[in-house]
Amino acid sequence: MEEIVTVPVPFFSFQSAPIELRDEWNDAASRVISSGRFIGGQFVEAFEGQWAEYLGVDHAIGVGNGYDALFIALKVLNIGPGDLVVVPAHTFMATWLAVHAVGATPVGVDCDRSGLLDLDLLEQLPRTPRAVIPVHMHGLMVDMERLMNWAKPKGIAVIEDCAQAHGARLAGKQAGTWGDLGAFSFYPTKNLGALGDAGAIVTNDALLASAIRSFGNYGTVIGNKYAYSSFGVNSRLDPIQASYLSVNLKYLDIWNARRQEIAAAYLAAVTELGIQPLHSNSRSVWHHFAILVKDRTQAVVALQDQGIGTEIHYPTSAAEEYAKISKSPTTTFPVSELISRHILSLPISQWMDNTQVASVVQALDQESLRRSFLGEME
Repeated sequence: MEEIVTVPVPFFSFQSAPIELRDEWNDAASRVISSGRFIGGQFVEAFEGQWAEYLGVDHAIGVGNGYDALFIALKVLNIGPGDLVVVPAHTFMATWLAVHAVGATPVGVDCDRSGLLDLDLLEQLPRTPRAVIPVHMHGLMVDMERLMNWAKPKGIAVIEDCAQAHGARLAGKQAGTWGDLGAFSFYPTKNLGALGDAGAIVTNDALLASAIRSFGNYGTVIGNKYAYSSFGVNSRLDPIQASYLSVNLKYLDIWNARRQEIAAAYLAAVTELGIQPLHSNSRSVWHHFAILVKDRTQAVVALQDQGIGTEIHYPTSAAEEYAKISKSPTTTFPVSELISRHILSLPISQWMDNTQVASVVQALDQESLRRSFLGEME
């Protein structure tokens, strides 16, 4: 049997980005600098149009980051004090923070075993919320067809949190295009990332699009920067980040396909070894490839000894963190809490080569890891 050459594999590294891509980034930044326009302008407008066209929506509005996208989406839907907003217990903290920031009350709902908002539990809520934020976690979409069939007749607003699902599709429709609004983060390590903070909100509603653009620019009246229609904020996508995003968008589907290739190799390996993946759904665009391990601390150290980087998404649920900082009553979310105790993310990036993938697979098949990987999850 041919011996596999192993190499260290960081969890994610921009050093792996191809030199040709870096040249494109440099050229894009140079064009912005040459234009002399560093707020708004043609490069922002170009990316907004490209992103809207890619998703198949009428409007895409650039904002400063993913948190701002959620916050502004809630504000333009007039969600605030006295309103209940459903959020999944298993998500990044920004989802809960945005609801808190507008003065609304986040209502946590547990996730299913794939890490997504549990729609069975959602549909059994005793009170009707004002809005729900389904989060497409780790690259896999919530069943939006079912969720919209439940929410729309009740007049419940739906804001999709798509920070981990750029390019994911369900029934031919893109993540972010099912609800009233779709919120995106373009944090650098996302499937579609900038080279700094950036975000966007997408919609088919022209009035909402106009309100978003105004609110994110201090609440100004569009076309008159010294007249104001609301108490807005300063949250704008800058031209240099927009230019990087225009470059990267050209490769999004190719990069997602590469992530799916890597995930397929991982799934074959973990299945053979008896390791439990968080899910094995081929529809995912695999923002994270997560497994569940019995003893995470031991597993992290053992993989680190083999040169394999890992991350934890997330060591405690957002629901637990929110209860802690808000000093609100603690609610039990059994599945989210189980996932938080046992989840471990393996390296996955569009720029990983086959040698790196093979190194991760070989590292998983180590006798020293068996006890930490396998066993009953408690």
